[in-house]
Amino acid sequence: MPNDARNTGVLLLRDDPRPTRGLAQALQREDVAVDAAAGLAEARAAFYRAGGHDCLVIGPDVSPGAARQVASSLRNLDPQLAVATFGPSVRHLGPARVAHLAGFHPGSRAGQGALLRFLLTL
Repeated sequence: MPNDARNTGVLLLRDDPRPTRGLAQALQREDVAVDAAAGLAEARAAFYRAGGHDCLVIGPDVSPGAARQVASSLRNLDPQLAVATFGPSVRHLGPARVAHLAGFHPGSRAGQGALLRFLLTL
């Protein structure tokens, strides 16, 4: 993804920025653009402002209802939007272009590496 001339980056959905701060910094070091949002209204505004994103990344502190609502809404706008979640399951989206990373902490090197590997497949 960092070598992609069309890099539109990731949208990081979180309620509290602390658990994902290290992840956002790691992505930025890899030249991945990161927008952050809390809730549906902020996520949709950031998505429109950026002209879309390559991936929605859901933090571990996001409620299952909010994760489902935001992922479904953004997938309605862009059916090809990839989703990676460190928190609630988004199985309702189906298996395609979804990474379930709940076994990792987003601030850990392992979690960051897992997300970067997923982004490289996009």
